Amino acid sequence: MKKLTITTATAITLAMSAVGATAATLDITGIDSSWNDVVPGGVTVNNGDPTSSMRWGTGASQSGYDFTDAPTPILGLAADTQFVVGNFNHLNFPITGTTLDTANLNVDIQIGGGGPLISSVFSFSHDETTNSAPCGPGSVSICDDIVSVSSAAGAEAFSLGGVDYVFQVLGFSTDGGSTIVTDFLTQENSNNPAQLYATFTAVSQVPLPAGMLLMGTALAGFGVMRRRKKAA
Repeated sequence: MKKLTITTATAITLAMSAVGATAATLDITGIDSSWNDVVPGGVTVNNGDPTSSMRWGTGASQSGYDFTDAPTPILGLAADTQFVVGNFNHLNFPITGTTLDTANLNVDIQIGGGGPLISSVFSFSHDETTNSAPCGPGSVSICDDIVSVSSAAGAEAFSLGGVDYVFQVLGFSTDGGSTIVTDFLTQENSNNPAQLYATFTAVSQVPLPAGMLLMGTALAGFGVMRRRKKAA
């Protein structure tokens, strides 16, 4: 009887260990980004490492975007956990002339442990307001510009360790990730920093072999029956 109980417990433990093995974490060992596909063509682009910048317009100070890649490595990242891709800053100043319409931020993320290089595109759209009332909802200055971000070509999918993941941008946060928005209102005559967040979502996992599941279930059930007979 003791031998049967030990065998049953071992089978269940093995089955549960196999389930837990699919719940792996990810390590990010590198992040590299650059501005591309900028509209209109008069915007000045300066891609660097770790900061890439754009500047436009004429005035006492130009307006522009700065994006600085988050430091790596980022270790033990669980699926469905938001993380910082980088630090964004909108330099918002009164200008004339060229204004930004749209731009793409190409983001390469290297997954550690022999994982893939995930290449994704974040699509930015820019609303350069006229700085005259009435302003839009939520505006603090006269009038806040609006920076919007989304995953340009849909979510990026990849597989690692028997788990399928989808990578996608979440949006901007100015409070450490407690609040994340896809439309970032930026005040006039100031720098407007925010962190850009993304996530890896586990969409499916490799199932346990049917034989292992059936064996664990059968042995567990047999053990219960034997205990009931002994009690009777």
